[in-house]
Amino acid sequence: MLYQRDGGTVGSAAREADPNALISLDGTATGRQGAETPGRGCLGPQRVREGSAAEGTKTQRVRLSDRVVQAVTCPPGRRDMLVFDADLAGFGLRVTARGTKTFLFQYNAGPHVKRRVVIGTFGAEMTTAQARKQAEVLRGQVRESRDPVAERRAARAAALEAEARAKAAEAAARYTVTAMIDQWAEHHLSQRSASYRRRVPRELKAALSDWKAVPAASFAHADAVRVLDAVKAVRGPVATNRLRAVARACWGWAVKRGAMERNPWEVTPQPAREVARERVLSDAELAAIWHAAGRLGAPWTAILRLLILTGQRRGEVAGMRWAEVDLEAGVWSLPGDRTKNRRPHDVPLSAEAVGIIRAVRRRKADRLVFEGVNGNPPSGFGKMKARLDAALADAARQGGPEVAPWTLHDLRRTVATGLQRLGVRLEVIEAVLNHVSGSRAGIVGVYQRHGWAREKAEALRGWAAHVMRYVDGGAAVSNVVPLRKAR
Repeated sequence: MLYQRDGGTVGSAAREADPNALISLDGTATGRQGAETPGRGCLGPQRVREGSAAEGTKTQRVRLSDRVVQAVTCPPGRRDMLVFDADLAGFGLRVTARGTKTFLFQYNAGPHVKRRVVIGTFGAEMTTAQARKQAEVLRGQVRESRDPVAERRAARAAALEAEARAKAAEAAARYTVTAMIDQWAEHHLSQRSASYRRRVPRELKAALSDWKAVPAASFAHADAVRVLDAVKAVRGPVATNRLRAVARACWGWAVKRGAMERNPWEVTPQPAREVARERVLSDAELAAIWHAAGRLGAPWTAILRLLILTGQRRGEVAGMRWAEVDLEAGVWSLPGDRTKNRRPHDVPLSAEAVGIIRAVRRRKADRLVFEGVNGNPPSGFGKMKARLDAALADAARQGGPEVAPWTLHDLRRTVATGLQRLGVRLEVIEAVLNHVSGSRAGIVGVYQRHGWAREKAEALRGWAAHVMRYVDGGAAVSNVVPLRKAR
């Protein structure tokens, strides 16, 4: 008889005679547990838990067919039960209390290692005959000393690995050189000045224009060398050194974030060996530049002359905002997001500097003192410098002083050196330039909070007076008038 829903058991008389007997669904005893020796590696009927431990373990064996599978049910109070096939060793059926019926194949994978392979669900996925065929295949694999479960796990792991590789390849394809530079600028350069955040990514993209849509991970060492060679041929070795440093930092940031495994710029040769520049313009050269700047027109005339008078960085001067300038007090207050070291910086303005700024034509909507295209600071310093050098050469042909090759940054060094010649203390010079190295570095910078406001104002007034004497064709170099030293 089949299982009944009233909680009775099949073959109760037979089981009372021998608790370890294997019982078929018609209630007859078919032998003792372990009496049958199935094929190699395959398990015959096994003792499988059904219900609680107090109920013991019971296993049924019967020739599985669609009719039998449809009729079998899990006894009340039990979670599940197993029914193994009487003909095909290891082929079985798991019936749950909810009525789910799943075909399986059970086998020995080694000493004390039993494994089950789920074949499929009866009805929804397959018939008993189809399940039997799959069980026969599995039984053949076991006889060949194979492990179907291990093979399935390995296949599943390989499929997951392949899927992961495919997703990684897709992500790498989307992570182009342009995308990497944009993310680097957004996250890593967020603490740099606004002008630096605009300029550096733009220059890097321009140098890598042929690779902007290429996956960043596929950019090779040979590609980096080709880029450096091309830039060196056009812009020279120093500009190439700057590009290499920036590109190496960008790719290195991506490597640290796990976006790629290697930095192709890391082992590229340095395009040129650099030595610290020592160029300081003479007073006569400075005056010549002042006069030549007058031929450039707005906004460059004012920008160049403010560079000479203040010693500040060109990006800071070109990006000067009206809100930063108090012309009545004669102070230019740079916020931290506009300085290289991220520290607010007050620049005293001499009367000459105030006069230059007052002369700038201000439109009502202007936010910047030197408003450029689309409300941005003026750009094109390279072209401006070429025009300025041409004006200097023209003045020299007319009897003016010859100016040896120089850079805009040399103006900043010239101001620092000129202040030193005027007797200004080192701490004051560094405060004027907003330097945190040297006397204001380390522990001194932490505890020394004096702003040197009075001393800076006095130093820049003295410097402006010194410059204007040469601009007006007055004193000679030997007639430098030292300032009173700050106490």
